[in-house]
Amino acid sequence: MEAKTYTCPNCGGDLKFNPDVQKFSCDFCRESFTEEEIKNLFKKMNEPSAEEESKREPDTAEEEREREFAENTNLYQCPSCGAEIIADANTAASFCYYCHNPVILKGRVDGKNRPSKVLPFAFGRDKAIEFFNEWIKDKKYVPNDLVSEKQISKMTGLYVPFWVADAVTNTWMTAKANSVRTWTNGGYVYTETKEYSLIRDVIIEYNGVPGDGSKKIEDSIMEAIEPFDYTQIRDFDMSYLSGFFADKYDVSKEEMYPRIHERMFANNSRTVESSCQYTRVYDKEFKNNVLKIRWDYMLLPVWFMTYHYKGKTWEYAINGQTGKISGELPIDDSKLHRHQVLVGILVLLAVLAAGYLFGGLL
Repeated sequence: MEAKTYTCPNCGGDLKFNPDVQKFSCDFCRESFTEEEIKNLFKKMNEPSAEEESKREPDTAEEEREREFAENTNLYQCPSCGAEIIADANTAASFCYYCHNPVILKGRVDGKNRPSKVLPFAFGRDKAIEFFNEWIKDKKYVPNDLVSEKQISKMTGLYVPFWVADAVTNTWMTAKANSVRTWTNGGYVYTETKEYSLIRDVIIEYNGVPGDGSKKIEDSIMEAIEPFDYTQIRDFDMSYLSGFFADKYDVSKEEMYPRIHERMFANNSRTVESSCQYTRVYDKEFKNNVLKIRWDYMLLPVWFMTYHYKGKTWEYAINGQTGKISGELPIDDSKLHRHQVLVGILVLLAVLAAGYLFGGLL
Protein backbone atom coordinates (compact mmCIF):
# COMPACT_ATOMS: atom_id res chain seq x y z
CA MET A 1 0.00 0.00 0.00
CA GLU A 2 1.33 3.47 -0.85
CA ALA A 3 1.67 6.05 1.89
CA LYS A 4 -1.51 7.96 2.54
CA THR A 5 -1.29 11.54 1.21
CA TYR A 6 -3.37 14.30 2.75
CA THR A 7 -4.08 16.47 -0.26
CA CYS A 8 -6.90 18.87 -1.01
CA PRO A 9 -9.32 17.46 -3.64
CA ASN A 10 -9.75 20.99 -5.02
CA CYS A 11 -6.17 22.17 -5.54
CA GLY A 12 -3.85 19.36 -4.44
CA GLY A 13 -2.40 21.34 -1.51
CA ASP A 14 -1.58 19.77 1.85
CA LEU A 15 -4.44 19.32 4.31
CA LYS A 16 -3.80 19.93 8.01
CA PHE A 17 -6.03 19.70 11.05
CA ASN A 18 -7.04 23.24 12.03
CA PRO A 19 -7.85 23.38 15.75
CA ASP A 20 -9.50 26.79 15.43
CA VAL A 21 -12.32 25.46 13.22
CA GLN A 22 -12.01 21.77 14.16
CA LYS A 23 -11.75 20.83 10.49
CA PHE A 24 -9.02 19.85 8.04
CA SER A 25 -7.98 22.91 6.06
CA CYS A 26 -5.99 23.69 2.94
CA ASP A 27 -3.54 26.61 3.21
CA PHE A 28 -3.77 27.30 -0.53
CA CYS A 29 -7.44 27.39 -1.50
CA ARG A 30 -8.70 27.89 2.09
CA GLU A 31 -11.21 25.04 1.75
CA SER A 32 -12.06 23.00 4.86
CA PHE A 33 -13.35 19.46 5.31
CA THR A 34 -14.93 17.53 8.18
CA GLU A 35 -13.41 14.38 9.61
CA GLU A 36 -16.03 12.23 7.89
CA GLU A 37 -15.34 13.84 4.51
CA ILE A 38 -11.61 13.28 4.93
CA LYS A 39 -12.05 9.63 5.90
CA ASN A 40 -14.23 8.94 2.89
CA LEU A 41 -11.83 10.79 0.61
CA PHE A 42 -8.73 8.96 1.86
CA LYS A 43 -10.48 5.62 1.79
CA LYS A 44 -11.30 6.09 -1.88
CA MET A 45 -7.81 7.41 -2.72
CA ASN A 46 -6.02 4.52 -1.04
CA GLU A 47 -8.36 1.72 -2.06
CA PRO A 48 -6.20 -1.14 -3.42
CA SER A 49 -6.75 -2.46 -6.90
CA ALA A 50 -8.47 -5.79 -7.42
CA GLU A 51 -5.10 -7.35 -8.30
CA GLU A 52 -3.46 -6.01 -5.12
CA GLU A 53 -6.41 -7.15 -3.05
CA SER A 54 -6.23 -10.68 -4.43
CA LYS A 55 -2.52 -10.97 -3.54
CA ARG A 56 -2.84 -9.62 -0.02
CA GLU A 57 -3.31 -11.85 2.99
CA PRO A 58 -6.46 -10.91 4.92
CA ASP A 59 -5.69 -8.88 8.06
CA THR A 60 -7.59 -8.47 11.24
CA ALA A 61 -8.95 -4.98 11.89
CA GLU A 62 -6.21 -4.34 14.47
CA GLU A 63 -3.46 -5.57 12.16
CA GLU A 64 -4.78 -3.31 9.40
CA ARG A 65 -4.71 -0.28 11.72
CA GLU A 66 -1.17 -1.08 12.90
CA ARG A 67 0.04 -1.56 9.33
CA GLU A 68 -1.49 1.73 8.22
CA PHE A 69 0.14 3.52 11.16
CA ALA A 70 3.56 2.02 10.40
CA GLU A 71 3.37 2.88 6.69
CA ASN A 72 2.27 6.47 7.20
CA THR A 73 4.48 7.72 10.03
CA ASN A 74 8.13 8.70 10.14
CA LEU A 75 10.35 8.44 13.20
CA TYR A 76 12.95 11.14 13.79
CA GLN A 77 15.67 10.94 16.41
CA CYS A 78 17.73 13.68 18.00
CA PRO A 79 21.40 12.63 18.08
CA SER A 80 22.04 15.12 20.91
CA CYS A 81 19.46 14.20 23.57
CA GLY A 82 17.92 11.03 22.17
CA ALA A 83 14.33 12.35 21.88
CA GLU A 84 12.22 10.51 19.31
CA ILE A 85 9.58 12.40 17.33
CA ILE A 86 6.74 10.90 15.33
CA ALA A 87 5.26 12.76 12.36
CA ASP A 88 2.94 11.79 9.55
CA ALA A 89 4.48 11.14 6.12
CA ASN A 90 3.80 14.70 4.96
CA THR A 91 5.07 16.57 8.04
CA ALA A 92 8.86 16.78 8.23
CA ALA A 93 10.53 17.35 11.59
CA SER A 94 13.60 19.58 11.33
CA PHE A 95 14.52 20.25 14.95
CA CYS A 96 14.18 18.58 18.34
CA TYR A 97 11.28 19.99 20.35
CA TYR A 98 13.38 19.47 23.50
CA CYS A 99 16.98 20.58 22.86
CA HIS A 100 16.41 22.47 19.55
CA ASN A 101 19.16 20.57 17.71
CA PRO A 102 18.56 19.15 14.19
CA VAL A 103 16.96 15.71 14.04
CA ILE A 104 17.61 12.91 11.60
CA LEU A 105 15.11 10.62 9.92
CA LYS A 106 15.40 7.22 11.59
CA GLY A 107 12.76 5.27 9.67
CA ARG A 108 9.23 4.03 10.19
CA VAL A 109 7.38 3.60 13.47
CA ASP A 110 6.44 0.13 14.65
CA GLY A 111 2.69 -0.38 14.30
CA LYS A 112 2.60 -1.59 17.91
CA ASN A 113 3.16 2.06 18.92
CA ARG A 114 -0.18 3.07 17.45
CA PRO A 115 -2.36 4.84 20.05
CA SER A 116 -6.00 3.90 20.47
CA LYS A 117 -7.32 7.42 21.15
CA VAL A 118 -6.44 11.02 20.32
CA LEU A 119 -7.66 14.28 21.80
CA PRO A 120 -7.42 16.94 19.05
CA PHE A 121 -5.97 20.39 19.63
CA ALA A 122 -8.67 22.96 20.43
CA PHE A 123 -6.70 26.02 19.27
CA GLY A 124 -3.80 26.88 16.99
CA ARG A 125 -0.28 28.17 17.45
CA ASP A 126 -1.17 31.88 17.38
CA LYS A 127 -3.58 31.41 20.28
CA ALA A 128 -0.98 29.37 22.17
CA ILE A 129 1.55 32.21 21.81
CA GLU A 130 -1.13 34.65 22.99
CA PHE A 131 -1.72 32.52 26.12
CA PHE A 132 2.02 32.37 26.80
CA ASN A 133 2.59 36.12 26.36
CA GLU A 134 -0.36 36.90 28.64
CA TRP A 135 1.01 34.54 31.29
CA ILE A 136 4.49 36.00 31.24
CA LYS A 137 3.80 39.71 30.75
CA ASP A 138 3.85 40.60 34.48
CA LYS A 139 7.03 38.62 35.20
CA LYS A 140 9.59 41.43 35.52
CA TYR A 141 12.84 39.54 35.93
CA VAL A 142 12.74 36.95 33.15
CA PRO A 143 15.43 37.13 30.44
CA ASN A 144 14.40 39.18 27.41
CA ASP A 145 15.16 36.42 24.91
CA LEU A 146 12.63 34.09 26.57
CA VAL A 147 9.92 35.97 24.68
CA SER A 148 11.99 36.72 21.58
CA GLU A 149 10.68 35.79 18.15
CA LYS A 150 13.49 33.25 17.74
CA GLN A 151 12.59 31.52 21.01
CA ILE A 152 8.81 31.60 20.49
CA SER A 153 9.31 30.06 17.04
CA LYS A 154 10.36 26.86 18.83
CA MET A 155 6.88 26.40 20.35
CA THR A 156 5.68 23.05 19.04
CA GLY A 157 2.26 21.47 18.74
CA LEU A 158 3.07 18.13 20.35
CA TYR A 159 0.82 15.16 20.99
CA VAL A 160 2.21 13.78 24.24
CA PRO A 161 1.80 10.01 24.81
CA PHE A 162 -0.26 9.16 27.88
CA TRP A 163 -1.27 5.94 29.53
CA VAL A 164 -4.77 6.60 30.84
CA ALA A 165 -6.37 4.29 33.39
CA ASP A 166 -9.96 3.53 34.39
CA ALA A 167 -9.91 1.71 37.70
CA VAL A 168 -11.89 0.46 40.68
CA THR A 169 -9.95 0.75 43.95
CA ASN A 170 -10.44 -0.27 47.56
CA THR A 171 -8.96 1.52 50.57
CA TRP A 172 -9.15 0.14 54.11
CA MET A 173 -8.16 2.47 56.95
CA THR A 174 -7.89 1.81 60.66
CA ALA A 175 -7.13 4.64 63.10
CA LYS A 176 -7.72 6.07 66.53
CA ALA A 177 -9.53 9.34 67.08
CA ASN A 178 -10.76 11.59 69.80
CA SER A 179 -13.41 14.24 70.10
CA VAL A 180 -12.83 17.05 72.60
CA ARG A 181 -15.63 19.25 73.96
CA THR A 182 -15.06 22.20 76.33
CA TRP A 183 -17.62 24.29 78.22
CA THR A 184 -17.89 26.62 81.21
CA ASN A 185 -20.36 26.28 84.08
CA GLY A 186 -20.43 28.01 87.47
CA GLY A 187 -16.98 29.51 86.99
CA TYR A 188 -15.45 26.14 86.15
CA VAL A 189 -14.07 25.01 82.75
CA TYR A 190 -14.95 21.44 81.84
CA THR A 191 -13.28 19.33 79.13
CA GLU A 192 -14.75 16.06 77.84
CA THR A 193 -12.62 13.77 75.68
CA LYS A 194 -14.13 10.76 73.93
CA GLU A 195 -11.90 8.13 72.32
CA TYR A 196 -12.85 6.10 69.24
CA SER A 197 -11.52 3.26 67.13
CA LEU A 198 -12.14 3.97 63.45
CA ILE A 199 -12.55 1.67 60.48
CA ARG A 200 -13.16 2.89 56.95
CA ASP A 201 -13.69 0.55 54.00
CA VAL A 202 -14.17 2.52 50.78
CA ILE A 203 -14.61 1.66 47.10
CA ILE A 204 -13.59 4.50 44.74
CA GLU A 205 -13.87 4.39 40.96
CA TYR A 206 -11.65 6.40 38.61
CA ASN A 207 -12.13 7.37 35.00
CA GLY A 208 -9.21 8.68 32.98
CA VAL A 209 -6.26 8.90 35.39
CA PRO A 210 -3.40 10.06 33.12
CA GLY A 211 0.34 9.46 33.25
CA ASP A 212 2.57 10.81 30.51
CA GLY A 213 4.71 8.19 28.80
CA SER A 214 7.66 10.46 28.00
CA LYS A 215 10.78 10.47 30.18
CA LYS A 216 11.97 13.69 28.55
CA ILE A 217 9.08 15.78 29.90
CA GLU A 218 8.84 16.40 33.64
CA ASP A 219 5.86 14.59 35.19
CA SER A 220 5.10 17.62 37.38
CA ILE A 221 4.78 19.83 34.28
CA MET A 222 2.22 17.52 32.72
CA GLU A 223 0.25 17.05 35.93
CA ALA A 224 0.10 20.83 36.43
CA ILE A 225 -1.78 21.42 33.16
CA GLU A 226 -4.47 18.83 33.91
CA PRO A 227 -7.32 18.17 33.57
CA PHE A 228 -8.11 17.18 29.99
CA ASP A 229 -11.72 16.89 28.86
CA TYR A 230 -12.14 13.31 27.65
CA THR A 231 -15.62 14.00 26.28
CA GLN A 232 -13.81 15.31 23.18
CA ILE A 233 -11.72 12.14 22.73
CA ARG A 234 -11.71 10.48 19.31
CA ASP A 235 -10.63 7.11 17.99
CA PHE A 236 -7.11 7.57 16.68
CA ASP A 237 -6.85 8.49 13.03
CA MET A 238 -3.67 9.40 11.16
CA SER A 239 -5.27 12.60 9.88
CA TYR A 240 -4.97 14.25 13.32
CA LEU A 241 -1.17 14.05 13.14
CA SER A 242 -1.09 16.18 10.00
CA GLY A 243 0.78 19.41 10.78
CA PHE A 244 1.68 18.29 14.34
CA PHE A 245 4.28 16.10 16.00
CA ALA A 246 3.94 13.30 18.52
CA ASP A 247 6.38 12.09 21.13
CA LYS A 248 7.20 8.39 21.03
CA TYR A 249 6.52 6.86 24.42
CA ASP A 250 9.51 5.47 26.31
CA VAL A 251 7.65 4.57 29.51
CA SER A 252 5.80 1.28 29.19
CA LYS A 253 2.39 0.54 30.66
CA GLU A 254 4.03 -1.76 33.19
CA GLU A 255 6.39 1.01 34.29
CA MET A 256 3.41 3.35 34.64
CA TYR A 257 1.59 1.14 37.18
CA PRO A 258 3.36 2.46 40.32
CA ARG A 259 2.84 6.11 39.38
CA ILE A 260 -0.86 5.71 38.58
CA HIS A 261 -1.35 3.67 41.75
CA GLU A 262 0.39 6.36 43.80
CA ARG A 263 -1.88 9.07 42.40
CA MET A 264 -5.05 7.08 43.05
CA PHE A 265 -4.04 5.88 46.52
CA ALA A 266 -2.96 9.36 47.64
CA ASN A 267 -6.37 10.67 46.62
CA ASN A 268 -8.08 7.73 48.36
CA SER A 269 -6.26 8.57 51.60
CA ARG A 270 -7.30 12.23 51.42
CA THR A 271 -10.89 11.25 50.69
CA VAL A 272 -11.09 8.77 53.55
CA GLU A 273 -9.46 11.17 56.02
CA SER A 274 -11.87 13.95 55.07
CA SER A 275 -14.74 11.73 56.23
CA CYS A 276 -13.32 11.60 59.77
CA GLN A 277 -14.83 14.61 61.55
CA TYR A 278 -12.99 14.39 64.86
CA THR A 279 -10.72 16.68 66.85
CA ARG A 280 -7.74 14.45 66.20
CA VAL A 281 -7.14 11.34 64.10
CA TYR A 282 -3.93 9.40 64.72
CA ASP A 283 -2.23 6.00 64.39
CA LYS A 284 -3.60 5.74 60.85
CA GLU A 285 -2.92 2.64 58.80
CA PHE A 286 -3.95 2.17 55.17
CA LYS A 287 -4.31 -0.84 52.92
CA ASN A 288 -4.91 -0.08 49.24
CA ASN A 289 -5.88 -2.42 46.43
CA VAL A 290 -6.75 -2.10 42.76
CA LEU A 291 -9.75 -4.33 42.11
CA LYS A 292 -9.97 -3.69 38.38
CA ILE A 293 -8.05 -1.58 35.87
CA ARG A 294 -8.29 -0.86 32.13
CA TRP A 295 -5.76 1.09 30.07
CA ASP A 296 -5.89 3.29 26.98
CA TYR A 297 -2.86 4.60 25.14
CA MET A 298 -3.78 8.16 24.14
CA LEU A 299 -2.20 11.17 22.48
CA LEU A 300 -3.11 14.37 24.35
CA PRO A 301 -2.52 17.88 22.92
CA VAL A 302 0.21 20.09 24.38
CA TRP A 303 1.86 23.22 23.03
CA PHE A 304 5.40 22.64 24.27
CA MET A 305 8.49 24.81 24.44
CA THR A 306 11.90 24.54 26.08
CA TYR A 307 14.32 27.34 26.88
CA HIS A 308 18.02 26.81 27.54
CA TYR A 309 19.49 29.25 30.02
CA LYS A 310 22.60 29.06 32.21
CA GLY A 311 23.10 25.36 31.58
CA LYS A 312 19.54 24.37 32.46
CA THR A 313 16.56 23.38 30.33
CA TRP A 314 13.38 25.21 31.31
CA GLU A 315 10.15 23.55 30.14
CA TYR A 316 6.82 25.20 29.35
CA ALA A 317 3.62 23.34 28.53
CA ILE A 318 0.24 24.69 27.47
CA ASN A 319 -2.79 22.42 27.63
CA GLY A 320 -3.87 22.28 23.97
CA GLN A 321 -7.50 22.14 25.05
CA THR A 322 -7.83 24.62 27.91
CA GLY A 323 -4.81 26.94 27.58
CA LYS A 324 -3.64 26.17 31.14
CA ILE A 325 0.12 26.82 31.41
CA SER A 326 2.83 25.28 33.55
CA GLY A 327 6.53 25.98 33.80
CA GLU A 328 9.23 27.45 36.02
CA LEU A 329 10.62 30.85 35.08
CA PRO A 330 14.33 31.72 35.16
CA ILE A 331 15.57 34.92 36.79
CA ASP A 332 17.81 37.37 34.94
CA ASP A 333 20.28 38.32 37.70
CA SER A 334 21.23 41.58 36.00
CA LYS A 335 17.58 42.72 35.89
CA LEU A 336 17.09 41.76 39.53
CA HIS A 337 20.30 43.55 40.55
CA ARG A 338 19.30 46.73 38.70
CA HIS A 339 15.92 46.66 40.43
CA GLN A 340 17.55 46.19 43.85
CA VAL A 341 19.94 49.10 43.19
CA LEU A 342 17.03 51.29 42.10
CA VAL A 343 15.03 50.39 45.21
CA GLY A 344 18.08 51.10 47.36
CA ILE A 345 18.52 54.54 45.79
CA LEU A 346 14.84 55.36 46.29
CA VAL A 347 15.01 54.28 49.94
CA LEU A 348 18.14 56.38 50.47
CA LEU A 349 16.52 59.41 48.87
CA ALA A 350 13.45 58.93 51.05
CA VAL A 351 15.62 58.75 54.19
CA LEU A 352 17.58 61.87 53.19
CA ALA A 353 14.37 63.73 52.40
CA ALA A 354 12.87 62.73 55.73
CA GLY A 355 16.04 63.78 57.52
CA TYR A 356 16.06 67.11 55.77
CA LEU A 357 12.39 67.67 56.55
CA PHE A 358 12.62 66.77 60.23
CA GLY A 359 15.97 68.51 60.58
CA GLY A 360 14.43 71.67 59.19
CA LEU A 361 11.52 71.39 61.60
CA LEU A 362 13.86 70.98 64.52
